Amino acid sequence: MKQKISYICVFIGLVIAGIWSCERDDICADITQTTPQLIIRFYDANEPDELKAARRLTVSALDENNIALDSFVYNFDTDSLVIPLRIEGEGVPTISRFILEKDTDFRLDSLPNTMSNIDTITVTYRSQFIYVSRACGYKSIYNNVIVTREVDDDIWILERDIINTTIDNETEAHVIFRH
Repeated sequence: MKQKISYICVFIGLVIAGIWSCERDDICADITQTTPQLIIRFYDANEPDELKAARRLTVSALDENNIALDSFVYNFDTDSLVIPLRIEGEGVPTISRFILEKDTDFRLDSLPNTMSNIDTITVTYRSQFIYVSRACGYKSIYNNVIVTREVDDDIWILERDIINTTIDNETEAHVIFRH
């Protein structure tokens, strides 16, 4: 009889331990913040506090050889831009370059005095990996963010302000461009 009670106690103990050690399903919830993207807002250069859409904007990433990859924004009017950044290794200085082309596909015969205008921006940063959960794995945040615009004969991005040098969320703008 004592042996039967011992087996029952051991069995109940194992069941309780098994239930106690269970975790939720290994599915990363949609609301879980993962690796953020760079958020750029466009403002009017003449009215610095007023948002101003960049007309017919096309954005393409450049690879290491300065060759344009597929556009991830194409011919779109927008006052906000969300750009994914490359991840090298933790703490490794990384550079991502992008072509921002305003007035895409305009021709001289369609609108007088309006032509496509390309500016190239360079984003430098260092990634830091942060553990989120077993289901979500790691996310990267970006530290020491610097955004520069290459100067050419016909710039359309007149000014830039870096609002946050650390990109750790997607709730607010990190950079402001005035045009």
